Amino acid sequence: MVSVVGEMFCNPYTTELVVRRRRESLKRDRFDVFDLSDNLIFTIDGGTWNIRRKRVLRDATGLPLLSMRTKGIVTMRYKWEVYKGESTESEDLLFSVTEPNLFSIRTSLDVSLPTQQPSTDISSTIKPDFRTYGRYIGSSFKLFEPIHNTLLAEVVHDFSWGGLIIGKYSFKVRVNPYVDFAFVIALLVIADDTSNLR
Repeated sequence: MVSVVGEMFCNPYTTELVVRRRRESLKRDRFDVFDLSDNLIFTIDGGTWNIRRKRVLRDATGLPLLSMRTKGIVTMRYKWEVYKGESTESEDLLFSVTEPNLFSIRTSLDVSLPTQQPSTDISSTIKPDFRTYGRYIGSSFKLFEPIHNTLLAEVVHDFSWGGLIIGKYSFKVRVNPYVDFAFVIALLVIADDTSNLR
């Protein structure tokens, strides 16, 4: 079982979610996440172009489940820290995310759990707990457990380019059994925001 945000987000079956994104302003966009019956599961608000450089993932009732904050460039790579609720306390850190290579054409992110935070030393040999590749454009986003090269989640349905032009589009995410889908959605948003910051 891959439980990062919580076991309640780990289904014993494949979970498919529909993610709808809409631009609210130049500095903000919003993600709404639904199940296949069109029930709201999560909302993600905020943006990386605002002063706070923070996004919050909330459940359907508005309760904050986690907050994602970019720390800017660290050793020429973007770094994100993700906390429980809206905390910034170190004991509430769920995971951190860094770019392994700033100059790669293909977006990839290394994800480390708090027991093994990534070093800022470029020569470090610490392996990430998880790795993402791509973003949702072109259905290229995939989440892997890198040691066994196990696929955990992927975008399976592309959006329309017409929706991209007007700032509204949707796509489908497939999450494998016993994988935390709140964790997957947070990584998908971070992957997209990191691509947009480049």
